[in-house]
Amino acid sequence: MPLPKLDNFQTMIHLLHQAVEIVAPIHGALRERQKNWLHLPMEIQPHGLSSGTYPKGGSLDIDFKKGMVVYHRPNGDSVSISMKLHSQESLFNALLAAMKDDILADFFADIEGDSLAEGFILKRSDGDKEAAAKSLETYNHKEKLVFDTQLSGDYADALYAIFTGVARFRSRLNGHLTPIILWPEHFDLSTLWFRDAAMDESQAHLSFGFAPYTPGQYERPYLYAYAYPYPDDFEEQPLPTPAFWNTTGWKGVVVNYDDIASQENPALFVENLCRDIFAILKPIID
Repeated sequence: MPLPKLDNFQTMIHLLHQAVEIVAPIHGALRERQKNWLHLPMEIQPHGLSSGTYPKGGSLDIDFKKGMVVYHRPNGDSVSISMKLHSQESLFNALLAAMKDDILADFFADIEGDSLAEGFILKRSDGDKEAAAKSLETYNHKEKLVFDTQLSGDYADALYAIFTGVARFRSRLNGHLTPIILWPEHFDLSTLWFRDAAMDESQAHLSFGFAPYTPGQYERPYLYAYAYPYPDDFEEQPLPTPAFWNTTGWKGVVVNYDDIASQENPALFVENLCRDIFAILKPIID
């Protein structure tokens, strides 16, 4: 069946993005660094996002449908935090307060100060106060995270349908691939296919993803794909409808969400579209 239309979408998605952004530095503190920064993202679930199990146990859910951030302690207890009662700044502090006595206990052992977030970011910045202040700007929005949970739940449904289509496409590929994840910073779903076994993002690869917006360029969600690197003599190839080439700021393929949402079987449509786009992009890096 068709996906939600996501009318009056912009305010909600920016506030929801603020709630998701705070996860990145927490994951950076809890997980060993991985190639292609795969220690930082979240996993896509029907209700929204999940961290998966942390090295010391416990996990984190961001529930778009209920408007809740839920921290599952290693001992099985849970702490539920309603987003609408918080700004991004206070949500970050509330979540750190919930985690600091168990899986973040070692990290917080020598942190002092009134704001857990300030101390946390300062330590993450190796004591560099200037760098910490700049980093903290990302997490100190003071607007209350009040939005329509029906609409954010609709976005969870849309995101999971796109994920399902991309996952089915990806399951038919041979080669070197990253998981399908969601990046807290840009709030986009992403998976990479690498030409070579090194799986180095500075080397030849294809990217397939889904973004809720790009400031100043796309205010609505869109599916995207691109090749890296493009040859100097690259010429744009014909694309399957309704895909088109984006050439402003970055070169790649775009499919507007509204063209996907209107399909009777959106996940199958995404699967087939990604397969056709892959066939066009792969020869670019062969």
